Amino acid sequence: MRALVYWTSSVVGGIQRFNALLTRALLDLGADVAVLAPLSFNREKIGYYHGVDLGGAHVIKYGIINCGGSYCDMINSLQGNVTLANMVDIFDIIFIDSPSLFPASKVLIQRQNYIYYIHGAIMSSRPRPILTFKPHRLLMHALTTFITDYNIFRVKDRVYANSLFTAMLSKNALGYKPDILYPPVDIGRVVKYRDYKEPIVSMLARFGASKGWDLTLIAFSEAVNKCGVHNTKLYLMGSVNSNVQATYVNYILGLSRKLGIDDKVKILINPSIDDIYRMLNKSMVFIHVRPNEPFGIVVAEAMAAGAVPIVHKSGGPWFDIVEMGKYGYGFINAEEAADALCRVLTSDREFEKMSNLAKEKADEFSYEKFKDRIDNIISKFT
Repeated sequence: MRALVYWTSSVVGGIQRFNALLTRALLDLGADVAVLAPLSFNREKIGYYHGVDLGGAHVIKYGIINCGGSYCDMINSLQGNVTLANMVDIFDIIFIDSPSLFPASKVLIQRQNYIYYIHGAIMSSRPRPILTFKPHRLLMHALTTFITDYNIFRVKDRVYANSLFTAMLSKNALGYKPDILYPPVDIGRVVKYRDYKEPIVSMLARFGASKGWDLTLIAFSEAVNKCGVHNTKLYLMGSVNSNVQATYVNYILGLSRKLGIDDKVKILINPSIDDIYRMLNKSMVFIHVRPNEPFGIVVAEAMAAGAVPIVHKSGGPWFDIVEMGKYGYGFINAEEAADALCRVLTSDREFEKMSNLAKEKADEFSYEKFKDRIDNIISKFT
């Protein structure tokens, strides 16, 4: 089996984690695997940020400039698409996660030797630029639309979604409900760092306003004042790869001082996967605040470490992972988040019960089950 995984993003995050573990699973299943990735692709960084050894995979790099960010990804993807178009016939199966595939999409549709993975819901039946009040982003979305081809979704047995939430949102636009392929959690690596729990609340995301850091700080501050958990610490972990993100970290520090909790807030910038798992294993609570997250792999990772999840009542974290309160807590606003924090942090009995439930649920997303799912998928191509 000759397999290709097309990496279209150079940004550290859930998509990159998924592609790394997908590549590892294909290798473990005995496939001859190649990775088509941007110039910025770095094996050592994949190991540092995602804990995945890609030894054995052939790496083919594309791109015009070696840089990061959305605009760089878009410019480089044009060359990546051309490269992919010329390689389609070489592979038995190709895994892709971006609809911006012209001209490769036309060849892929003819061969039908691909698996398309939806990370974020498809909300329209044809490509449309995302409306935004930020001119630079509007331009990027408009340009991306020109190289996007939704015909790639027409072959329904080739399309998988990362959550039931994503699949249901995509159903009307696609005309069918995609199958579900949950992202994997390397539970063996997570539990390697099992430790004694401390009164720690943690959060992991890229540093930026869209991730909802403000709400986390406000909710934590309210919990400290409301239920007297003055010995609790808040650990904020995330990537910083630009001046804008660095400036946002300073904003967070300023807000924590304004709220009077700066002595309790710790920030970890660009932590390794091992540092993240160490912290999750010490944490009693993990909070995820971004609304309508398609899946939220870090929530499942935190649950594998025994941290009780508190998530926004929307998206994959609420519907697929926490199952609307069965395996964790949900909130709509900072006050509800603070109440959930108080409930867990002030009751050992409540924490133990919910922590055990969280670990039980996390097993459903194990790497072993993911690998078996991939084995079933690629068997259709042999």
